[in-house]
Amino acid sequence: MFQNNLRLLLASLCFVILGGCASAPEDVEFQIAEQALHTKQSESGDSLFVYIVTVEPTPLMKVSSHKPMSRAELKKYAKHQRVEDSPELKLQLEERAVQLLETTLKQRNYCQKGHKINRVYWRQRSVQLRGVCL
Repeated sequence: MFQNNLRLLLASLCFVILGGCASAPEDVEFQIAEQALHTKQSESGDSLFVYIVTVEPTPLMKVSSHKPMSRAELKKYAKHQRVEDSPELKLQLEERAVQLLETTLKQRNYCQKGHKINRVYWRQRSVQLRGVCL
């Protein structure tokens, strides 16, 4: 009976430790390098827009091959992400671009009845949202 209680205690302890290690991913604060809203009327009279958000480049993390990495350096290297390489960061940037688009449209009184984003295009460090006013 003592062994069963000990096993249960150890299993519970492992779950508590693992649960404590799992945390929500940190939101990355992007440095916006440039944002631009381009508008035009289509031949059918629809109001169109293209919104482009570009972020500053994320520097590469330099790793020395001449000496072994410490645990802290290895953890830092594992957490280092670049917008150019990470689908997760690209999605975060896309969400941020949608927020910035809505703010910009309100400031310019464009698409007062709402808008619809039809296409999203990606480049290395930028996202382009194309759409139409409702």
